[in-house]
Amino acid sequence: MLATELMTVKELWQLAMPGETALAAGTAGLGRRVAWVTTLRASYPALGELGQDYLVLARLALARQLDQRMTVSYLLQQLARAQAAALVIDELPTPADCVLADDLGLPLLVISGSDLVSLERTLLRALVDREGQYARRESEIRQHLHLLYARGGIAEVLQELADWVQGQVILRDADGALVAETPAAPIAAREERRPIAAGGRGLGELTVRVPLGHDSPLDPLYIQETASVAGLELLQRRVRQETQDQLGADLVETLLDRTQSPDATVARFRRLGYTVGPARRHRVIAAQVPGQPDALNACATLMRDLQWAADREGAECVWVRYQDTMVAFCSFGGQIPERRVREWVRQASEGPGLPGCALGVSRIVEGITGLREAVMQATEACRLGQLVSTCTSPYYYEDLGLYRLLGGLRDREELARFYRETVEPLARYDREHNTELVHTLDVFFAENANASSTARSLYVHRNTLNYRLQRIVEITGMDLNDAEARLALQLGIKIHHLTQCL
Repeated sequence: MLATELMTVKELWQLAMPGETALAAGTAGLGRRVAWVTTLRASYPALGELGQDYLVLARLALARQLDQRMTVSYLLQQLARAQAAALVIDELPTPADCVLADDLGLPLLVISGSDLVSLERTLLRALVDREGQYARRESEIRQHLHLLYARGGIAEVLQELADWVQGQVILRDADGALVAETPAAPIAAREERRPIAAGGRGLGELTVRVPLGHDSPLDPLYIQETASVAGLELLQRRVRQETQDQLGADLVETLLDRTQSPDATVARFRRLGYTVGPARRHRVIAAQVPGQPDALNACATLMRDLQWAADREGAECVWVRYQDTMVAFCSFGGQIPERRVREWVRQASEGPGLPGCALGVSRIVEGITGLREAVMQATEACRLGQLVSTCTSPYYYEDLGLYRLLGGLRDREELARFYRETVEPLARYDREHNTELVHTLDVFFAENANASSTARSLYVHRNTLNYRLQRIVEITGMDLNDAEARLALQLGIKIHHLTQCL
């Protein structure tokens, strides 16, 4: 057997020795190669034909019967002279013994309650069949982790790996969303990333943060088998998510189809654990899903936070995926005031989301017909809110005012013509001359046509404001003192916010 094929003391310890075997001292020598294993004899010569790189098993009581000088220190010194690999004893060593083992760099292992003769045979089998030993331990680890998974789920499996490597384990799905993680280890660590796939489809990634200096021959086996169990979890989650997405898409399609029976739609809601009844009121919240995976994860997290906030107060909340939109249905009784629903939405939107995940919120509705309208209101509020620069998410349908009317007309030629006749000349002048006449007019109307308040809000002198207003009159040909003209310009400003020039 070539030296490069020999097992190290550390490998033999962790692969073939009983689990209760402990390293007392001599850590520096764990990388020594083991050529053979022998047991201390009960007759002279006690150490027999001791060769280089031998691992010696010693029952100390038997050694003392043979010779009172046969102490741990004596054995360590003799093994060091012979360039042995390690010493395994069945009693706790003294501190002096441990100091000597450290000085010699000779691993000193302690085992109790084991038959050393049987252990010798086990270790020899491991030496001559290294691959078989690894395969056996791999099988044991696999069975152990699967039992943990069946008993406590993926969180217990990840914790087992974290305990083994004394670090942290993180599992994410294919979109980068966090599935589970163990507490962070408060020490410097190196990262090992293990992609997880099945049938050519990427399912996610397992990240293991191993403390610097930790090194075990079983680490790769533990990581490999944990990734295998994690693959089962991710595959099940994907199947459940795809099924839920399909159910959600079918639910919204059925709800929006006015030819469908209301009873059939109510039955679909009931299968999702959602109640549609005469005593229930509803709000629908829509979040448009951007193309980036991180933003998708943020929207999903936001929806889960919304569901948690509603469930906490006895309401019902389910969310589904429909095309490029996530739709949440919130059902609550009359004892829950409307302001609480707004509070749920606020809590969810202030969570750890990412920019670009916007919420549109419907009016409060009742019944299936109301829910149908609420879906359209929520999606329209989400779409319009992102177009109007003066609005911030969450966008409430009832707060959008005239934008609700204009939004439905924004593709009409008459609306474009009205814009061209009112605010478009101002917008064109601003682009060509780098001025702010549209913004000035917007603030003027927001301040109820009060010139002093407008000047303060714009941080300009009153004379500067008067000059801008005069230019607006000249460019548009509309009198700001005329109520009809002011109304037309106000509508034109809203169309400008909505379309940013049709």
